[in-house]
Amino acid sequence: MGWFSNLIPPSPASAMPPGVSDAGALGNNTNQFALADHTHASKARKMIAAITNATTYTWTYPTAFGAGVVPICNGIAQTAAGVTDLINVQIQGVPTNTQCTFVITRYQQSLASLLGLTILSLNTGGFTGNLHLIAFEP
Repeated sequence: MGWFSNLIPPSPASAMPPGVSDAGALGNNTNQFALADHTHASKARKMIAAITNATTYTWTYPTAFGAGVVPICNGIAQTAAGVTDLINVQIQGVPTNTQCTFVITRYQQSLASLLGLTILSLNTGGFTGNLHLIAFEP
């Protein structure tokens, strides 16, 4: 039988476990083994940033990744309904474990009606709208 024969086995959880958070939490429920209200650190950071007339945006993650981690980052522009400008969002330089810088280029789109062609103008200034941002730990 051994020393473990006197231990009372833990009770099964009676509710769904908590969702994942950007920073892990120790919890304070004293069930045996893992505390019932613990959370696991997320491998993703996410945010919607309101941008006003900008050509670059530096995103500092709400929780840093581990030292030396270079996350996989992505940014997508959201414009108002009916806006036909094309917005290019690209990463500038190498993301770090604490931040990523995006370059935002806006191109005005016009149609040459006689030829049926779409013509893009040169960069027409800053972007105003939302950037949907996500960074994943590789």
